[in-house]
Amino acid sequence: MKKVFVIFLFSMFTIVSCDSQETEQSTKAVDVPVKEKVNVVENTQRAVEKIEKDMTENMAKVQAAVPVAKVSMTGEQVYKKSCFVCHASGTAGAPKLGDVAAWEPRVNKGMEGLYQSALKGVPGTAMTAKGTCSACNDKELQAAVDYMVSKVN
Repeated sequence: MKKVFVIFLFSMFTIVSCDSQETEQSTKAVDVPVKEKVNVVENTQRAVEKIEKDMTENMAKVQAAVPVAKVSMTGEQVYKKSCFVCHASGTAGAPKLGDVAAWEPRVNKGMEGLYQSALKGVPGTAMTAKGTCSACNDKELQAAVDYMVSKVN
């Protein structure tokens, strides 16, 4: 019986000893990957932040290098935005849209003369350079003249 008891104690000691070694090893095995995972996450976050910063800087460079094209308005759009202020009511002697008699002497001078009147104004009248559309480009103003003339032809 004594022999059995000693074998039993020895077996228990061996089992307890093995369990504590396995627990210690498994703790080490778990600790290392968790630390590595934290480092990987931190490194990934830093990499993403750097990429985002680089993309933002590069996008700013691209936007600065590419000119933004202004979309031209049609003649009707320019008229409705600016020219109507005077040409709808005949304010200050402006020829009204569609008034053939008022436009005839102007149209007889030729389209180039009308374009110049719109671009540079008409001295001694209320027609200033570019009228009320100082933001319009030359082509837009010419399109507005074409639109108004089309209403009397």
